[in-house]
Amino acid sequence: MLIKINSLLAIVILLLPLCITCLNAFAITCDMLPINLDDARTNLRRATNEADFEAAKDYARRAKRALDDAAMSAMDCRCEMAYMEFDTAASRARRAGYASSVEEFVDSLNRAIRAFNSGIDALRICASERR
Repeated sequence: MLIKINSLLAIVILLLPLCITCLNAFAITCDMLPINLDDARTNLRRATNEADFEAAKDYARRAKRALDDAAMSAMDCRCEMAYMEFDTAASRARRAGYASSVEEFVDSLNRAIRAFNSGIDALRICASERR
């Protein structure tokens, strides 16, 4: 379980610094976005590394809340693509948080991580269009 998720999480960890650098071009209303992204990334990582199933689901629920916040921040930044991806990631994290089996949890969390990565890519595109 951890091997599949950790490979996706490595992508998240590599892309986040690039995203935060791009965010400097955004308006003042985007100030919370880096914090929300970091919180989401941290909780996604904790969910992937947690050995206890119930604790992992709790981290997924925390990631869901942070992803909801990131989606709203992306909308404040006028980046609709990122909003949609973070909203999808939040939905997948919610499913992971209430999964009844480990397999369902892993599948939902992997999908949440992929959507999170797509949201970061969308932010980079929005930032480059504003330059």
